[in-house]
This record gives sequence, C-alpha cells and structure tokens, in this order.
Amino acid sequence: MDLTQRKVVLNHIKTHKKGISSMEAFDLFGVTRLSAIIFDLRADGVNIESVPCHCKNRYGHTTPFVRYVYKGELKRK
Repeated sequence: MDLTQRKVVLNHIKTHKKGISSMEAFDLFGVTRLSAIIFDLRADGVNIESVPCHCKNRYGHTTPFVRYVYKGELKRK
C-alpha cells in the first residue's frame, strides 16, 4: 500500500507514545521536512504537542530538538 508521508507520520505518532523527532522521521521514512508535515496535520485539526528535548551531539555539546507527540483524536471543526 502506498501511503503519503503525512499518513505515515500520523500513524507513527498515534501508535508510538514517545512520538517522533526529525531524525527518527528521516531514518524511518525518509521525511526531511517533519515540521511541515506537523504544520499540515495541525491545520487539519490533529492535536500534536511539541515537546522540547536535548541530547549530546557527536562533539559532546548539548543540542536542542523537538519531539512531536500525538495528544488525542481529531478536533471537530
């Protein structure tokens, strides 16, 4: 079955409580603009929370990133 990137990301965040980060989206699905997909999903009424996170990069510096977490069913317009 051929799924759009939007559908694949939505299915992933619905089935994975920890959500998804940009790096995971790229590694898993080849998605390079996750924030654009999240923007579109939110415009469609999906409740998605942006959770600020941080980790150490390859040089040992702390770097921020965002994890997107699904927070419920579609909002009715």
